[in-house]
Amino acid sequence: MWLAVAEGGRLVALETGRDRAQTSARLAELVFEEPDTAIGLDFCFSAPAWFLEAHGMRSAGELWRWAARQAERNPRFVRELPEPFWGPSVRARPAAAGVPLRRTERQLGVPGAHPSSFFKVSGPGSVGAQALLGMPELLTLCDCGIAVWPFDVPRLPVAVEVFPRALAHLLAPDAARRTGADARAVVVARHADAFGDLAGVAEGNQDAFDAAVSALALDGARDLIGQLARTRADQDLREGAILIPELD
Repeated sequence: MWLAVAEGGRLVALETGRDRAQTSARLAELVFEEPDTAIGLDFCFSAPAWFLEAHGMRSAGELWRWAARQAERNPRFVRELPEPFWGPSVRARPAAAGVPLRRTERQLGVPGAHPSSFFKVSGPGSVGAQALLGMPELLTLCDCGIAVWPFDVPRLPVAVEVFPRALAHLLAPDAARRTGADARAVVVARHADAFGDLAGVAEGNQDAFDAAVSALALDGARDLIGQLARTRADQDLREGAILIPELD
């Protein structure tokens, strides 16, 4: 997994080689060093409200604990989930199911950035597996005193859900007309000073680029906590929300 750190509008670290638990531990270290930290995580923090209701889950936290129990019992549980979960190596997309996207995904509104469904757990563009395996780490972050937005009252340190493709398009609107290496090159060239000596690493690897863009977008946000407080919709308190920072 890749982890990026940005300070003062510049990328200062771009690291890899850790698994999820080790990455959580590293985040805890960074927060201990600098409590006024915003952490961007690239996976959905909850599921559509109808799914939570169907399974008797009153909050996103109950979903996190369910995912943690499943992973502890069977590390491969994601591939064995029943409908409405689907993917090329699991099953065809169910013909009849609830709304596949959360409110935040339906209303994202960033050109060229189209979120996938939490229920897609394999294949290109899938996000379900990453989410279900990442949710237990949110419990770890909570234990470290880190708020998780939008479920907790906004304060620092805070963890937020990000969508790197949308952030890249905000940093460089021209990137919306490109894909892959071409899109990365446009963003890095537009913000060469911010990427600095790490530009080559970010441009050469999509996961590294996503981490870098997320760190820079959060570091470049102004009055972030005020924005978080303004954008806590009632439905988002169960389904979670993608943060689109207000960039200068």
